[in-house]
Amino acid sequence: MGHTIWLMEGLSSQRDIILGIQDFFKNTNKEITVIASHRHNRNEILSLADIALIEPVEDELRLDFISTTVKQYGVQAVHTGRNCQWFEAHRQDIESLGVTLTTGATNTAMFTLADDKVEFAHAMKANGLPVVLSVRIESAEALRHQIDLNAHAEDNKKLLCVKPVTGIYGMGFWRFDDNASPMSAFTHPDNRKVHPEMYLLALEKQADFEPLVLMPYLPGPEYSVDMLVEKGTVIAAVARRKEGALQYLEQSGPAYELGKKCAQIMQADGLVNVQTRNNDLGEPVLLEINMRPSGGIGYTRHSGVNLPALFALRQLGIMDESQAKLLATESFSPAVVRSITDVIRYNPILDNLSASEGSA
Repeated sequence: MGHTIWLMEGLSSQRDIILGIQDFFKNTNKEITVIASHRHNRNEILSLADIALIEPVEDELRLDFISTTVKQYGVQAVHTGRNCQWFEAHRQDIESLGVTLTTGATNTAMFTLADDKVEFAHAMKANGLPVVLSVRIESAEALRHQIDLNAHAEDNKKLLCVKPVTGIYGMGFWRFDDNASPMSAFTHPDNRKVHPEMYLLALEKQADFEPLVLMPYLPGPEYSVDMLVEKGTVIAAVARRKEGALQYLEQSGPAYELGKKCAQIMQADGLVNVQTRNNDLGEPVLLEINMRPSGGIGYTRHSGVNLPALFALRQLGIMDESQAKLLATESFSPAVVRSITDVIRYNPILDNLSASEGSA
């Protein structure tokens, strides 16, 4: 009997998840069909799947689309990396089709908590986990006040940084540097450094204020812990220690353990990611949890641990929990990786697009 898993639209990791699953199963005697779908013509992703589908843009059409696809192809497991709040709200309808649904969480409240970096920090601290001190900023005036307070705290003056309360990919993250030139944020934006006065001047001219989180800048290193979790139970995990352009793959240590504890408390469910950073004492503190696969989940395969494949094995009922945990530890070996820029040939025509999609 064959198995069919459907990877619906996600972020940049969708391609690496497909590759991870297919690379593992090509060396087995299991018949696995991988369906991939997206709202846009992301052929570099969709072309990798056995069957490609274009998702409807409108939310109100999504449930019928899922129902039709599940019945047409005999789908057993559905994974999504986007629109997760909608999927959780419709979990009962989707699972009534006879499939497992993975969104990254088990209820909408956990998505809401994970999306608010300040509330997340408070919740994790209440659960006894170390977190970075986070202050919610509701106005430009409030930010100026906090910066002034820090400037006059000569006995404990801190380097500060700021970012939106909600958001992904580190968008909007800036480090405040009194020695930065007025133009440095424009001439060297990748350094993510800005003179606080320049940032405040721009913020005060902004018509619509979006809440910010102000925190001390931590020396690091930063860790990114990629995990396969099932209703709060960590099945497999790999930590990536980031130092400059290199990432060190590890499966032990304080940051690794902290990431797992966070996922347990958040009752994560699926492929998720926790980020930590070391404080001045060299101890990791929590920054955030992403209730979705990280953009670097493909890096972890260089350690021998194939998280996407383990996810598929579990969701399709091919491997039990104890076997998956054993495989995740026995297959691991430390590694150092470096991300490089590459290109692939882009085919503007999908030859694996389903007949129904092609005629739509």
